[in-house]
Amino acid sequence: MWYRTLLLVHILAGITWVGGGIVIQVTQRRAFRSGGRLALDRVRQDLAWTDTWLAIPAPLLVVGSGVAMVLTNPGWRFSQTWVWMAVAIIVLYEGLAFTVGARLYRQIESGLREPERADPGASLIRVGDGLLVLLVVLVVLMVFKPL
Repeated sequence: MWYRTLLLVHILAGITWVGGGIVIQVTQRRAFRSGGRLALDRVRQDLAWTDTWLAIPAPLLVVGSGVAMVLTNPGWRFSQTWVWMAVAIIVLYEGLAFTVGARLYRQIESGLREPERADPGASLIRVGDGLLVLLVVLVVLMVFKPL
């Protein structure tokens, strides 16, 4: 029963993480296409809420429940390729999100205050696309558990 509960939490948090990433990416694309300062400011505010309530807790739940499942399932070990690859992808994902993504968000915020600054929107879209690719690879690892 404990393992199934962990699995449920893991799957629901994963759905939230991936789904939230898709929504964030679509929202950003629409705002940057519109090019309006009001749209950009609104998206910035919405994404701050989304980060706090979805984009930060969901990966933490995925990692926590995943670690607990590896510890409670005698057939799984941290030395298995699919497990350590998943951990590496999560570390890479979070590193990019917290360094590059955060820097670009700050540039957008500065641009809203100082319109003459360069627009980092296209870079943010590319980073977001890369993060979504990492999430898809992570899901593939979880489903197929290769190697």
